Amino acid sequence: MPKTKKAPAHEAKAMKKAAVRKCAILFELENVAVGGRQMTFDVMKKAMADKGVKLTPALFSRYCLGQSFSHGVGELLELGGKARVSKDKFAADVIDDVKAMLLNHSPAVGSGLKQLLKRAIEKDMVVGALTCLDHDTALQLLGKLKLDGEVSAVLPYVSNDKIQPNTDSWLKLARNLSVTPGSCLAVVTSATSAKAALILNMKCVVIVDNLTQCHDFGGADCVADVLDEAVVDTIFSLLEDR
Repeated sequence: MPKTKKAPAHEAKAMKKAAVRKCAILFELENVAVGGRQMTFDVMKKAMADKGVKLTPALFSRYCLGQSFSHGVGELLELGGKARVSKDKFAADVIDDVKAMLLNHSPAVGSGLKQLLKRAIEKDMVVGALTCLDHDTALQLLGKLKLDGEVSAVLPYVSNDKIQPNTDSWLKLARNLSVTPGSCLAVVTSATSAKAALILNMKCVVIVDNLTQCHDFGGADCVADVLDEAVVDTIFSLLEDR
């Protein structure tokens, strides 16, 4: 019986590396890294006030977190008796102001996210980010936050779809990283995002903020108020089960 040929050392090493790199960590870029949702609320609250409309956290959560931003803005303007205001221009102006704030005044990245990405790279995992920003702005933000060396792919989910982000968003991000959805863990901040990831059989860790703390996160593997060392440990424990 002929002996089985062993793969050359460099091929064996490459195969072993590929086997290790079977998991991926995905996260919402601006929301997890720098509290982008709160920034958006603050900017929009001021813009609405200039139009004579009062925006509350409850209204923002109801109209702007489960559908496209432009659609939600239109409903809020109509509710405030300002239906004649162009929702598209208003939404675009708010987004431009948020971009400027993110790129010029964004706070430092939390130590928990830095630790998460550092450990992921050490374990030869791939990292991807989902963003509501356009691609160029997202890349600028990654560079400003010094995360461009850790994040292998960033995918905008800007579109006219009513539900954002949806399963297609997470699926496309996983495919961009050449991993299966079932080998991914998504770090999210809203019920809409969590549900989309869970439908794809991704592990899901939720970091709530002031605008999503009352959401229903049923099915999520972990729900926390802050991404700290304990949550990072939980994330890697969950990935070990993949």
